[in-house]
Amino acid sequence: MKNRVITAGIHILAVLGLVLAASGTALALPAASIQASRTGPSITYDELTAREWALIVKDPDAHDGEHYVVYGVVTQSDSATGAETIRANVDGIRHAEAYEYPTNTVLTGDAKTFAEVVVDDKFAAKVEVSGSISYENQLGGETTAPLLHVDSVDVLSPV
Repeated sequence: MKNRVITAGIHILAVLGLVLAASGTALALPAASIQASRTGPSITYDELTAREWALIVKDPDAHDGEHYVVYGVVTQSDSATGAETIRANVDGIRHAEAYEYPTNTVLTGDAKTFAEVVVDDKFAAKVEVSGSISYENQLGGETTAPLLHVDSVDVLSPV
């Protein structure tokens, strides 16, 4: 099991032990804590193109602390991920079809943020890039995904 601590400019996120469950679809989060302290009058969230998103995905750690609007479809939101984390396929632009979102992404936020979010929901989210996260997959290999802290999320429609 991997342990990883990610420090962002205005918050610290500690995610311990991300593991894919035996089913191969569940992302288990044995322990997660989020400490956020948001200061300042307002944060600007930049819109992205698909290419700009691809550059962030290529090296999420280089974009730590940056704020964007992203779009996606939820692939996991259950007791395995917990109330403060979801997994989704994400892009910088909105797509008509769920299968068009290219990037497996881990998103964290507070429980209120994700209270009404379920699997297959399409969404728009204002996020802060928190680098990348690595976890063990069902084949014993390692998967690395972008890690985003969600400041707000709007459910656009179920898939």
